[in-house]
Amino acid sequence: MFSKISSNKFSLGYSISSFLITFGAITLYKSVTTNLFLIGANTFDLIIYTAFFSGFSFILALLTPLLGSISDKKKRGSRRSPYLIIGIVGMSLMTFLYYFSPLSFGSTDLFLNILYFGIMQGIYIFSSIVFNIGFISLFPEMFRDLNSRTKVIGLLLGFSALGSLIIVILEVFFNLEELYFGIIFVLLIVLGGIILFRYGFDEPYLRLSEKPKSNEHASYKILSSNNKLFIWFLIAFFFITISEALIEGALTYIWGFNLENITPSLIEINTFFMNIIPSVAIIAFLLYWRKLSLSIGIKKLLKILLLALLIFSLALLFLSDLISAYILTFLINLSLSGLSFVKLLFLAIIIDHYFLNTGRRCEATYFGFNYMFNLISGFIGIYLGQFATVFSMLFITISGPDGFQEYYFFNKIGISLIALIFIGISMVLIRKIPLDTEKYYKIEKEITEINT
Repeated sequence: MFSKISSNKFSLGYSISSFLITFGAITLYKSVTTNLFLIGANTFDLIIYTAFFSGFSFILALLTPLLGSISDKKKRGSRRSPYLIIGIVGMSLMTFLYYFSPLSFGSTDLFLNILYFGIMQGIYIFSSIVFNIGFISLFPEMFRDLNSRTKVIGLLLGFSALGSLIIVILEVFFNLEELYFGIIFVLLIVLGGIILFRYGFDEPYLRLSEKPKSNEHASYKILSSNNKLFIWFLIAFFFITISEALIEGALTYIWGFNLENITPSLIEINTFFMNIIPSVAIIAFLLYWRKLSLSIGIKKLLKILLLALLIFSLALLFLSDLISAYILTFLINLSLSGLSFVKLLFLAIIIDHYFLNTGRRCEATYFGFNYMFNLISGFIGIYLGQFATVFSMLFITISGPDGFQEYYFFNKIGISLIALIFIGISMVLIRKIPLDTEKYYKIEKEITEINT
């Protein structure tokens, strides 16, 4: 029998391992382009370098459903552990090699460093994607009811925000490029892997003797019209992710507008607070999102979060002072953290629903499709923001401080307006997701009966 006790037993180990692994790799390659610039790379070199890895990431994203499907269809042994091991070994090794680059030993040969960092970054991107597919696919399988799932998502997001907060603080007081930091980060990734396999890893459905039988098995495919729950989820969150990327872009312009207004001595302290606000917003409201998801249901919570994001985005159109920048950054990141919270809950119940209709567990394939659509919509959001920026240059002449302020102000308005359109579309589309509280608990009840 799969008891709640067994789920709770793995929740802390699963969450802590995620914190250690992601924290250990969080700074990797953040400063590659800066280092290359310092040894002679010109703007064109850096654009080509960045474009190559953007394209490489995009291609890998298109392959994630295939990688997930290979994992799901594994007949013998663990479905996830090979992915987790490959990912952990790859990320830890690449983190170690990053700190032992030719540049670290005084070589300023541009071609050698570009080649070295390029290979390292490519392997790291692949390793992190493989790890993430295996890791997140464990979530719906190990944690099988709304209570345990909300608890684990709260821990995952909370630890992630804590890691980001610590990194911001460390960057103020330390040079994270120092060799001893590389050793520490590698050890954290390895320790996270040990904790994951020792205290946060289980595949209970491999031990399931009976699986649900359904007449829909032949026609119920992941991307078929029969799977309306997933299809409408993908479409709705496709537009939500575009709006998220746009809103985050608009926030950078409201901060740019204000940093032009303050004295140079205060820029550093304001930048520090700007960087910690998102983490503080996430940590402050995680328990509240959990409480709401349990009391009103995840679909109603999603509607509330989108409405809040719409209101805060409207405020972005009219407010530009420093105090407003702090408040809006906090409130918008509060809403975005809630969207991340409910998204995982939606995916978990969609996977359960598919299992009830087909008798197959395809977590990695589902998360692969989700990752692919996320990256595509994220790219669209970024490029739409860049289009708004280029378009605004037709009407703005930058000359002196006032010109820059005008540039930031109009870009903030333009990007916010586009974001509002996509948020409005999202609010219409989520009504199409055929999942209410009653249906959610019906699916959960049937899963519980199978697991007992």
